[in-house]
Amino acid sequence: MKVTSASVDDNDIRQSLFGVDLASVGPGLAPSALTASLGAFAFGYHTAACNAPLDAIANDLAFGGDQGLKGLVVSALVIGGALGGLGVGGVSDALGRRLTLAWTSAPLIAGALMSAYAPNAAVMIAGRFIAGVGVGASSQIVPLYLSEISPPALRGTLNGVRRMAYVFGCLAAFQIGDGLKVTGGEGWWREVFIDATFPAVLLAVGAMTIAQESPVWLLTRQDEASVKQSRKALAILQNIRGRNARAWQNSLMSAAAAPFSIDEGDEETEEKSCPRETPTVSSWGDLISQERNRLPLSIGITLCGLSAFSGANTVIFYASTVFTSVGINNADILTWAVGVPNVIGGFVALALSDKVGRRPLLLASFSGMSACLGFLAFAAFLTPQNMPINAYCADPNLGVLVGALNPPIDDGLYSYPTLSAAQIICVDLGTDLTAMGPAQPEAAVALVTIPLYVLFFSLGAGPIPWLLYNEVFPTRIRARAVSACTALNYAANSIIGATFLPMVSAYGLSGSYGLYTLLCAAGYVFVDRYVPETKGVPLEDVEALLRRTAHGKSLKASD
Repeated sequence: MKVTSASVDDNDIRQSLFGVDLASVGPGLAPSALTASLGAFAFGYHTAACNAPLDAIANDLAFGGDQGLKGLVVSALVIGGALGGLGVGGVSDALGRRLTLAWTSAPLIAGALMSAYAPNAAVMIAGRFIAGVGVGASSQIVPLYLSEISPPALRGTLNGVRRMAYVFGCLAAFQIGDGLKVTGGEGWWREVFIDATFPAVLLAVGAMTIAQESPVWLLTRQDEASVKQSRKALAILQNIRGRNARAWQNSLMSAAAAPFSIDEGDEETEEKSCPRETPTVSSWGDLISQERNRLPLSIGITLCGLSAFSGANTVIFYASTVFTSVGINNADILTWAVGVPNVIGGFVALALSDKVGRRPLLLASFSGMSACLGFLAFAAFLTPQNMPINAYCADPNLGVLVGALNPPIDDGLYSYPTLSAAQIICVDLGTDLTAMGPAQPEAAVALVTIPLYVLFFSLGAGPIPWLLYNEVFPTRIRARAVSACTALNYAANSIIGATFLPMVSAYGLSGSYGLYTLLCAAGYVFVDRYVPETKGVPLEDVEALLRRTAHGKSLKASD
């Protein structure tokens, strides 16, 4: 049954925002969405917090010469993130989405304060690990919550808002760190971590005061009061009221195969007609054991892996090295080649995901990334002798490009800092690289293709999978399934970071990027054949859409 928002006279001229009927936007939607986006901002800030101060931290805490400890300071966030992302699914099913949002602020604040006041490397690493638990939890709960409170026509837009909050969190950490590095005194880096507490505090306060509980989660509770609260939340978030609210609840419960229905009669009869039980969430074992869960799980996990293995981490390594070799400093690299196209792509995804749909953006993204990586691989193949030396820095004349550390560009890029500084791509620093004359062919190609690659990644393969995870999974398994995808994303990116240099040593940059070219092409084929269009489809109808897809029907939601 299709559910509409509060009725408006047909002769009325309806206001719209970006083509979306404002009648579907309740007064509580914007405050709730902005509160949740603070979690994404904090996520981005913590991810980038070590970029500027890493050397200062190491020197002040007396481990400046220990590259392994430097790597642990950065990678502890990733380890904690995997744990937090995996564990938060059960927490959000038990406590609710709103309380879980508030809960994620606790490790974010505790980890930031431990890092800010760390007297030694051990406390710093522990603080980064604890902050990572909050980072992983927020990377799971924020898109989950937004998908459940959003009107169908705005889910993609709010996911775009979440991603831009993440990007601006990264940029804030970069700017604060760079500013304090220039103007700060002794121990200036501690202020970077103290500032990380502010968005987390605002998240906790907002989640407890102005954010609305997910009406989808409320419907899974086993009491009549929660069913009524679900209808109230629908009215505040999406302007769905009365009979329409009860129809929405019945539609969701029907999709969950619930053995009851809610009477769509008058308001005064609703109390008698409330169900004695409500749909329950599944356990971890049900994710695999129940056959109906396997199709959405296979789509989610495969899309997660293809997004992670698109080669984004390795492109960052390559960009820093090649751009430095033609005389461009690292700050310019991050701003022009990574930051600017990343922001532009994010706004494109925000504007178009609810207009053109998820599939076109993903198809354009994977095809564009494949083309860019193909050009990079071909350029490296033509002039392998001119490529930077990709090896461990055993020679005293070889130095580490520390600027290659920790410039994350999206939800999926938190693993490459797990490499120790001694493993980062190196160049011969005994040579005046800026006096080598015209840029080598591979550098010229990189100057064009790397920004384009980042643009294609940020408009599709970066943000859209996080939206689809929360659309393709039914309510009964959504929280745990998204947790599994979140943890898998961390693990896959860690594998990328750990295997990149050995792969370059064995096959060269041309062979390595050639492999990622094929993986991006595989992503295009997978999306084209198996990923349905979910634009504007109510969450309760997505499972039926997947079943139709499995039987060879059209992948377009409108068919």
